[in-house]
Amino acid sequence: MYHFAYGSNLWRHQMIMRCPGQRMIGPGRLDGWRWIITTRGYANIVVSKADYVLGTVYDLSEADVRSLDRFEGVARGDYDKEMIMVNQEGRALDCLVYIDPVTVEGRPREEYIARINNGIRDAGLNAKYVSRYLRPFVPEG
Repeated sequence: MYHFAYGSNLWRHQMIMRCPGQRMIGPGRLDGWRWIITTRGYANIVVSKADYVLGTVYDLSEADVRSLDRFEGVARGDYDKEMIMVNQEGRALDCLVYIDPVTVEGRPREEYIARINNGIRDAGLNAKYVSRYLRPFVPEG
């Protein structure tokens, strides 16, 4: 199953630890959504026709999905799972995306800042995108 990561799962080390069977496919783009940090302190995406979200597409095994479900708190209701079409270098892939039901903007948890910054670096996100969408929420560091 394909998974579109847009938050701390952009950090390769974290994904390898959480999902040892994963295989990174490459960059992806999700149109019609916008990246935020919620009042819970973690990344989320919200519907926004004029915006887009950049991330990384992974191929996950069933065991990896179960593991990621635990880390994302699916059973607790922290994140919901949706299948959404993602543009992956010119091809449309149906991807598993974790979406927080909380959509009120907030500030990142202190420990989360380093994980997001590691993910920005590992994913090679476009500097203009990072400046416009991520830096209003996550300081460099």
